[in-house]
Amino acid sequence: MSLIARSLPTLPAPTRRGVLQIAVGALVVLPLASCGRVILGGPEKYTPPPPGIDDLYRIELLTLMDQVIAGTDQVMQALDPATGEPAPSAALTALSAALPIQRTALLTGAQHERELEAEDDPAPGQTAPPPPAGAPTDIAGLLVALVELRDLAAAAARQVSGSLARPLAAIASHTAWIMLRLQAAAGTGEVTPAPSAEELVPSREVPTTDPPSIGAQADYHTVIEQTQQEEWFAGYLHEVLAARVQDDARQQHLDQADLHRTRAEQLGRIAEEDGAPVVSRQAVYAIPGGTLDPELAGELPTLLSQGLLMNHVALVGAAPFERRPLPIAAALAEAERLAALVNRMDPLPTLKVEELPVGG
Repeated sequence: MSLIARSLPTLPAPTRRGVLQIAVGALVVLPLASCGRVILGGPEKYTPPPPGIDDLYRIELLTLMDQVIAGTDQVMQALDPATGEPAPSAALTALSAALPIQRTALLTGAQHERELEAEDDPAPGQTAPPPPAGAPTDIAGLLVALVELRDLAAAAARQVSGSLARPLAAIASHTAWIMLRLQAAAGTGEVTPAPSAEELVPSREVPTTDPPSIGAQADYHTVIEQTQQEEWFAGYLHEVLAARVQDDARQQHLDQADLHRTRAEQLGRIAEEDGAPVVSRQAVYAIPGGTLDPELAGELPTLLSQGLLMNHVALVGAAPFERRPLPIAAALAEAERLAALVNRMDPLPTLKVEELPVGG
């Protein structure tokens, strides 16, 4: 054994009381030396991050949609044949069927699961909740709420992530269509014009903690190219239709031809700036079926508007934020045009609920 080892004193084994004193002393010192509060027996309380722009709009839209759903139910009950009032109009029936589907499209995955669980396992003694505050009670009030829903969905589509912007553009378009159908059927109420592209400016501050996202550039380029083609094609066909009629109908087709060509030119300028394919106007386009018989001529305005509505809704979901006002306004305009042409529209044009991406 070395001299150093022999010179060290032998330490007695620590007693049980000494071990406890050391442990207590460590617990006292650690909180003082750390930079935060320490709670024995559990983790720190979780503080969720503030909601992003998608969630902020989603919360407000769901609240408004619940009011519209409740209001539609109340209006339909007031028009029940058993009360001696007229039967519900086809527009009210279509609205009542579409709203739950649209509401589901607004839910995140977690919200949808919670609602399904509540339906499968309701609380004991649970009763139907009263109508939400602010729910309309007549058709005039319902139209006011629908205008608010259309405008809020359109404004949100301008700022939210692309995966949410597309269903919102679809909801806004269907709402623009159904409110005109309802107003015509009821013969009452007022509907303000849909917002123009110039009016669709960012209206909410985007939280830096959760910024919205956009889709792949390749998808955007594909959709904007297709939409240019459809606008040029629509302009040509309306000019062909104008040559077959006279007076007011002729001028209406000429006005539509100018509108579609203006949109195509605007989209072309955007595409050029963004490095996407630019589609040039052709002198002649092939007519479906080869000839424009009277039956096809009567169907073309409807078919053109339906195709353009689908293209512009898809473009809203694919385009960068600053490029969305034009397709949002165009989709709303085509939906309003279809109000006089068709008595049916899918609740989510271009989409089905099971195809929607859902968040957490």
